[in-house]
Amino acid sequence: MNESSKANCVNMSPLACQSETLHFDENKSSAKIDEKQNKHLTISIYKGCKISINKTFLPVKIALFCWFAGAKVYTAFVPVYLKSQGFTIAHLSIITAISVAFQLLGNVLSGIITDKIGRAKPVLKVYFAIFLLLSFSLTITPNVNECSEETINLQCHNEEIPRFATTSFCHTFKNNSKIFSCSVTDLGKINLNDDYRNCMYFTNLTNVDMNIDKIKLRNNKDMCHYKVNFKNHSAVSSCVIKDCTSLEMECISDNFSNCNANRGLWIIIYGIIVSIINLAHTATYRLYDVIVVDLATEHNNDFGRQRVWSILGSFCGPPIAGYILHQFAFSGNYKDYSITFICSAIFAILSVSSIWIVPSPMNKPAKKMWKKSLQFIRKLEVCLFILLLLVSGSSFGFQAVYGSWYLQEIGASDLVIGVSRGMNGLYGLPFLYSSKWWIKRIGERKIFVLALLGHAIFCYSFSLLREPWFAVVIEATSVLNYHLFWVAVMQYVTKIAPEGLQATLKVLAGSIHFNIGRIVSTMVGGYIMSTFGGRMAFTVIGSITLSYAVMYSIYLGCQHFCKKRTKRNPGI
Repeated sequence: MNESSKANCVNMSPLACQSETLHFDENKSSAKIDEKQNKHLTISIYKGCKISINKTFLPVKIALFCWFAGAKVYTAFVPVYLKSQGFTIAHLSIITAISVAFQLLGNVLSGIITDKIGRAKPVLKVYFAIFLLLSFSLTITPNVNECSEETINLQCHNEEIPRFATTSFCHTFKNNSKIFSCSVTDLGKINLNDDYRNCMYFTNLTNVDMNIDKIKLRNNKDMCHYKVNFKNHSAVSSCVIKDCTSLEMECISDNFSNCNANRGLWIIIYGIIVSIINLAHTATYRLYDVIVVDLATEHNNDFGRQRVWSILGSFCGPPIAGYILHQFAFSGNYKDYSITFICSAIFAILSVSSIWIVPSPMNKPAKKMWKKSLQFIRKLEVCLFILLLLVSGSSFGFQAVYGSWYLQEIGASDLVIGVSRGMNGLYGLPFLYSSKWWIKRIGERKIFVLALLGHAIFCYSFSLLREPWFAVVIEATSVLNYHLFWVAVMQYVTKIAPEGLQATLKVLAGSIHFNIGRIVSTMVGGYIMSTFGGRMAFTVIGSITLSYAVMYSIYLGCQHFCKKRTKRNPGI
């Protein structure tokens, strides 16, 4: 009751005062109900079943949906895109390892800046701009296929029209093939007379365009006869060809027309672009975690339920991109994977447009961050938690980097790759919606153990995989090793993080799991995969996660036993 109501009660009878108080309480309760109704959007589904959505979180849900849709498209198809551009698995391993180290530094710096200024949204907008710019740049970059040269020895044949010709293997050139980037490397026998000047004409020829007519020899199935016509040098008369009886040329045939002469330079450029775009990609994930956790705490909301929209985006994005790629197959089994970056950029634009209008929480700027960090890192529990993030992240990173590559090697189509990556999101939806209940029942650290076991099951199953479509079923392990796991990690960090280090430790947890873990997986797992094959690599990664699951379980058991013993014997 307010002061005016108390003053009125002095001059009233007890019954009237009680009535006034009840009337005030009813107004207050009615005001709370009206405020709640104004904050929530209620949607009727079926026979009284309704869904209530907090209007404050509506643009957040849209932003999460769009970002995770676009980001998952990028994650699922960037390995096969690089493969189509001429990269080997060794190139992919090196670029990923370098970019992951770069991401770690950038992400931690982002967390420190966020804690220092007390806001995450300005930093998030910078990374959005970088991601969009470089996504579009990858659509115009050339391939890095290695150019293969053919050395041909041509002799002049005295026919009705003298021309150069040669006999070589039938696979050397295609029928009526066009030759480019040819240059004369040696002149053979020539007539020692004044006609030598005609032959000298050829020594100055570079980048010669020619047409080659291919005739298969009857008595030899492997050898063919090639007749050469100079396409852009019609001024060369037949007598010049006749005088110059032979010459040697180095050419690149149209069999290798889709190649890059500056291959080394473009591999470095790709490495720089991929490193920066991966930094923006992973930093955006981490900053979204910071923003959504802060908003959920401020409005007493459930972080896991906001993640539902992230997973819906993850489910929708890759299948859409996979379907588009499946429909737009080009001749020669070549697909323009750059279209995936256009899809990813469109989703990112929608995401930044939605999060722009959300008022982000203001936190108190951090002080004495270095001192608090040293005190925090000395705890055994924290060290084991960091190692857990590293082991789990190594398995997760290996699956993300080499999963699509491995599926394609065993015959999976782009549609299968897209659907399998999308299905892990669908499996997690009911568990994310009820994540608060699951975590309360099981506990954060026990979920950590279950997540490691989920990684082991995933890796062992992939090592035995024969039919690519079964990957869709195996992705169900993501309920443990990704969905519930990451909600538990964010809640656990919020509990144990010192004041002023919330954003830094949330970003650091994500960096250890998603970045440092990838360095280990790409170096160790990539080496095993390139040397012994994908099946062996998945077996090794699965064994590592299983071993640490046992070790961490033993630690939790010992801790539980010590606490129980202390309760029974307080004096010990």
